[in-house]
Amino acid sequence: MSFGQLVLAAAGLASMKAALEKGDLDEAQRQGVLAGPVVVEQGLASPDRATRMAAIAAAPFVEDRAELLAPLAVAAAGPDRRTAIPAARAARMIARDVARRPLPDDLAPEDVAEWRAAWATLAADPARWVELRVLALDTASLLAPDGAGLPLDAVLADPDPALRAAAIANLPVPIPAEHRVHLAKTVASDTDDRVALAAGAVLCADLAYDPPAPVLAALGEPGLARLRSIAGKHRDVVRCLRSARK
Repeated sequence: MSFGQLVLAAAGLASMKAALEKGDLDEAQRQGVLAGPVVVEQGLASPDRATRMAAIAAAPFVEDRAELLAPLAVAAAGPDRRTAIPAARAARMIARDVARRPLPDDLAPEDVAEWRAAWATLAADPARWVELRVLALDTASLLAPDGAGLPLDAVLADPDPALRAAAIANLPVPIPAEHRVHLAKTVASDTDDRVALAAGAVLCADLAYDPPAPVLAALGEPGLARLRSIAGKHRDVVRCLRSARK
């Protein structure tokens, strides 16, 4: 950067930080948009917490925000929970925006794959806070062509039920046939009833428009027996159980 650009960047960071310290989040975001993505990226790497927080707040709203997914992953990997979790939330907002729009000409699929890998790494790390891991998994899943931020068999074996439930929630609908065996195993054997019910619900939801035989075959009697014990009045699961009685 030239001297003039450095001065402008410093002024932009100072304005963002000042707005945040006054409690005006909207103004911090506005100052970040005015400063631009390069300045916001500098803020994400700042050793000053208030500056990092202001940059995180602005990140989902600046131009070319997709390119901030990598520096946000670095911020989320830091030891400061007060900035790591918001950085992961900001990344999820950006990933949602990326997922619902055609990829711009200046972004390559390889870029998105690299960002997805960075967030998948955070999601897979058992030493991270579980809230961060779930947000990271959401982000990686939004950036993955098949909606699976991590290999489904691996994440369904994770010891944390919140991560297992998040992996199920992120799966595309209808459920790809190759995922049925993993979900059916989760229904039958997961130690958390909520995770087992979530897996059963996404499997059984397919019966609204697909023949029941493949899903019922995947569940088998062990899966159906578990669903009978936990289904309650869940509409999709009840649809499965009714089909099994025919």
